[in-house]
This record gives sequence, C-alpha cells and structure tokens, in this order.
Amino acid sequence: MKIISLKSTILLLVLPSLFIGCTTTYGPRNSMGGYEEKEVGKNMLRVSFYGNQHTTKEKVTQLLLYRCAEVTQEYGFDTFVVLQDESYEDKKVFKPTGTNPVKTVESLSVGVRTVVVPDFNRTTETTNMTGVYIISMFNEGNSGYDIYKKSHIDAAQVLNDLKFSIK
Repeated sequence: MKIISLKSTILLLVLPSLFIGCTTTYGPRNSMGGYEEKEVGKNMLRVSFYGNQHTTKEKVTQLLLYRCAEVTQEYGFDTFVVLQDESYEDKKVFKPTGTNPVKTVESLSVGVRTVVVPDFNRTTETTNMTGVYIISMFNEGNSGYDIYKKSHIDAAQVLNDLKFSIK
C-alpha cells in the first residue's frame, strides 16, 4: 500500500486551484475579465463579456450567452434575439528591449534564490477574447415579437442548460 505524504496531498489540492484562479470567473467586469452591459435602444442592450488570455473563445461565448439570458429576465422579458455579433480578439505582443526590459525579480521562496532575467530573443504574445452581442428582448405579444420569431432564444432554457458550467 502506497502512502502519500502530506506535502504531496497539499500540492495535489492547491496546484489545480492556481490554474483555475487564472481564468475569467463569471461576474461583473474586473481586472481578470467579466461582463458588462449598456442600453442602446428600447429593449435593446449591448452585452459584453471580457475574457483573459486563459479563457477560450468558446468559454467567452458561453459566458456571454448566459449573461444575455440573465439580463433578459432581469429586464422582465422571456426571450432575446442576437441582432449583431461584435465579438473580437485582442492580441498583444511584447518583446523585451534594452529600453523596455522585463523586470528582474529575486525570490527567496523555499530557501532557493531565483533570478528571472529577460530573454531579448523571445517575444510573448497574449490573446484576450471579448464577446459582444447587441440583443433585443421580447415577451410574446410585444411589438416586433413575430418578426424575429424563428431567431428567439429562450432565456430560461439557456440559464437551465448552462447553469452547471457557468457558476
């Protein structure tokens, strides 16, 4: 029988949470990403979800769709239609130079001295995905409801289908 040490057990429990902590969490926009919305017309919103370099395009789209469903219900509507997709990727490239070097950091963690030196031959590229939908919200019988009838997305169904993968 193999016995796992306390140190190994702690490492197994803590390591995954370090990586999970880097991805965008579902909530209002902050430095790690999140959602925001703005009214752009009668019963129309511009809903945005900002991911970070650790959040896939698919996950940002899923989080954006979930937020659209939430705000639809918050505004007292049952369905919404995506009128326009303004989603985009923001790519940033950083190349250290003599005038713009990466800072050298010294650490004495775990009794080992670590020095990080810039590599002037290596560039760093990050891609942040931002999902943006312009939506119009409806209840059955509202003016305009029948025009978009085939394109309606049921807010309650979206919230139900995605609830376990979002929060």
